[in-house]
Amino acid sequence: MGCCGQQRATLVQNKTTSASTHQSADSLVNIRFTQTSAVMVRGPVTGKHYQFHGTANTQRVDSRDAAALVKSGYFQRA
Repeated sequence: MGCCGQQRATLVQNKTTSASTHQSADSLVNIRFTQTSAVMVRGPVTGKHYQFHGTANTQRVDSRDAAALVKSGYFQRA
């Protein structure tokens, strides 16, 4: 029987492994901000922050966030 410290370590390891498998190069898509101003948005699914401005108006974002960003009308797939 393991102690609770070992169980906690196993739980943390499983969460880390699970999170890293969700983010792969295949799950990233190019999104372009269609406005001229600078903006920082928070991905509604991942919580990740994306900053768009000037010449950096196109970025690779998580596909789960991309769907909602495109739906807003301010972004489009690039």
